[in-house]
Amino acid sequence: MFITDNYNENGKELSFVIDYPENFDKNKKYPIIFYIHGMGRIGNGIEDVKNGVPVRRERMGDDMPFIIVAPYCESFTWIGCFETLTSFIDYIVAKDYVDSKKVYITGSSMGGYTCWALSVMLPEKFAAAVICCGGGMYFAADRIKFPVWAFHGKLDDVVLPRESEIMVERINKSGGNAKLTIAEECDHNVWDKAFTSYDTYKWLLSNSK
Repeated sequence: MFITDNYNENGKELSFVIDYPENFDKNKKYPIIFYIHGMGRIGNGIEDVKNGVPVRRERMGDDMPFIIVAPYCESFTWIGCFETLTSFIDYIVAKDYVDSKKVYITGSSMGGYTCWALSVMLPEKFAAAVICCGGGMYFAADRIKFPVWAFHGKLDDVVLPRESEIMVERINKSGGNAKLTIAEECDHNVWDKAFTSYDTYKWLLSNSK
């Protein structure tokens, strides 16, 4: 069950929701998934994030021990608070109960773009990523050395599928490890397909730094 919390460090502030696995023990180490939401959540408040996060306990199976964290963006885009977001990620990962070798990022739409930016800027931080209907700095894709699984709807006319295709092509061309699922029946909301599949979470957990 998601609970709301607030990050406030060194003048940087950000609301977020967090869900701990059943029988959570703060003396153990857990893998963690960050979900970065899209533009449609901006201005709707933290409760909207809490209710709308597609990465949810009930979708991943009882054998998945993830902590799930979803921060809330109040700016026009995540770029407007990117430094706060990266500081927040560092703050959460530094918790004693987080397995720093199993830190995963996920996101969709504007959040997908943000995940690509995080992947380029902080490639040493993450073990794997699942990125839906985003696009990125393909000229710097060679910095992304951890595995990435990109999803895009073939019918998407909000963010064109070519955005994901270019990132995956450039990562693999530079010796990285990226794969792309084009969902034939989906338009922009491909996250519904990506994050309702047990295989998505199983794949994430199979990767470690």
